[in-house]
Amino acid sequence: MRKERNIRRRLPAAYFAVLAMIGVLTVGRIGITWDEPNYFTSSYSYLSWFGHVFQEPSDWWASIDRYWEQSHEAPPFFKLWAGLFAGAGALVFGTEDLRLLGDAYRLGSYALFLLAAIAAFRFARREFGEAAAWGAALTFPLIPVLFGFARLGQLDGAAAALYLLAALALLRALERGGRGRVLGAGLLLGAAFATKLTVFPLPLAALAWVLVYRRGRAALVRLAGACAAGAAFFFALWPWLWRDPVPRTLEFLFWARGLQEERLTYYLGEWWAGAPWHYPVAALLVFTPLVVAAAGVLGAVRLFRGSSSPAAGWILIHLAFLLAAAGSGLVPVYGGPRQFLPVFPLWAICAGVGAGWLASRLRVCAPALLAGYAALALPGILWTGAGSSLEYYGEGVGLIPGAHAFGFETTYLANTYRPAVEYLNREAPEGATVYVQAGTYPVMETYRRVGELREDLRPAYLAPIAVERYEWDEAPREGSYFVFLPRQSVYTNQLLALERKEPLYTYEKGGVPLVRVYSGEQVGETLGIPGRPEPRRVGPLNALFAGGATLALLLLLRQQDQDEERKEQQVPDR
Repeated sequence: MRKERNIRRRLPAAYFAVLAMIGVLTVGRIGITWDEPNYFTSSYSYLSWFGHVFQEPSDWWASIDRYWEQSHEAPPFFKLWAGLFAGAGALVFGTEDLRLLGDAYRLGSYALFLLAAIAAFRFARREFGEAAAWGAALTFPLIPVLFGFARLGQLDGAAAALYLLAALALLRALERGGRGRVLGAGLLLGAAFATKLTVFPLPLAALAWVLVYRRGRAALVRLAGACAAGAAFFFALWPWLWRDPVPRTLEFLFWARGLQEERLTYYLGEWWAGAPWHYPVAALLVFTPLVVAAAGVLGAVRLFRGSSSPAAGWILIHLAFLLAAAGSGLVPVYGGPRQFLPVFPLWAICAGVGAGWLASRLRVCAPALLAGYAALALPGILWTGAGSSLEYYGEGVGLIPGAHAFGFETTYLANTYRPAVEYLNREAPEGATVYVQAGTYPVMETYRRVGELREDLRPAYLAPIAVERYEWDEAPREGSYFVFLPRQSVYTNQLLALERKEPLYTYEKGGVPLVRVYSGEQVGETLGIPGRPEPRRVGPLNALFAGGATLALLLLLRQQDQDEERKEQQVPDR
């Protein structure tokens, strides 16, 4: 008996060790993505400030703007955190191989993913049982979009992991109290906000939970204390704010408003200025394997039926607030599910609850059922491939080919540039110019710096498409190339016209183009085409519906809690 208990105690550690090894072995499989080069150099700049202050303490205030200006529109926690991993990589491997340093940087995000998976396992085991805990732990890597972002030096995977870590810590603090728990939850809350603003529903959902489950003044005080600690930690982490606190904080809170018109949501074959309410709900189903989607729906139903449990209500309320915010049409939602990625760790817990309930209902061996659950999810994941995790769609929508036919966005983060780089290395003449779309110059330049793109090839922008501080030309040079990313959410009429031309090279998955290469002459023929697709606007009723559905859920949860309380107060007949 003791031996069996020891084995059960060691199994989670063994599982998460294997999961860690899988992450380490696959962290370099995804191509360089949008913003990763900027974040990497920002991390170096931010951490260099501490060294500068150590050497010249009197210059600490004046030097803030110089070291913290780069990518200051995005908060710094992940850039500092991942920079420490890159620094550790430099100590172990040296600084010659930039690819190894980039992989070490990405491991900062993967470490947060592992911590979130462990926290979900422990939470589900405590609240819903052993089978649900294992179902949740298995589901984390079976959601390719979540697992894909976990291996990127991007803010989104880190924000999703920190949302869950902060939410679970905050629930513990609200239920049990204690200054240490409240402070710890506050620090995680501050770290989440200092990673990406997409976590803003977290304190709102926590407040709604306190009101629904009538936790009283003590819980409100604890929540306020956690939020105060989080705000202080957020501000302490970001020296950029110190020099001009109010204007710069407001800039951070509102800078994304303009993206509502600049970057659209491509969904069901149409462009949307703001996502309709059903887009994030559909994402839970189409971005996950069919078996995970089914388990998630079943788990959500089971949580609702057992919502007299505050833990079940906590998961449902956070899920509802995240979906309502993303589907309100009031916030920019573009580039696939990354703007509401924190939904997916919660969805993993729902899937774990669903799988655990099914094991008990069917009265089958839970390990066998969970093994079958994972096995059913793997074929589509393996067909898509580790390098295309961000392009994955579930079997329910027909994987990538079916999703493309239904009008979902094909690809969005430039990670598919790598096959185009290999083509250019083979075919481009010496000294040729390689033009790229707006925002992706650092990606192509990084391929050259790490040695994957030939040193003699020249990445550049075209002035009519993007003029920034990088290399650019007014018109395409002779013998040049244009790397085209089929990211429908940023399409202009010029890119739509270019897409209709026959490319020099196409990299496809299941017949769906993930990157194309055109000649400079071809792109030059389309540069004079103005305008962009007219977006469809969701209107105010969309936000009212999303908010109304969330309010209805809160009222139902409140009613169920009251019914349960009345049952407990009834005195049984003797």
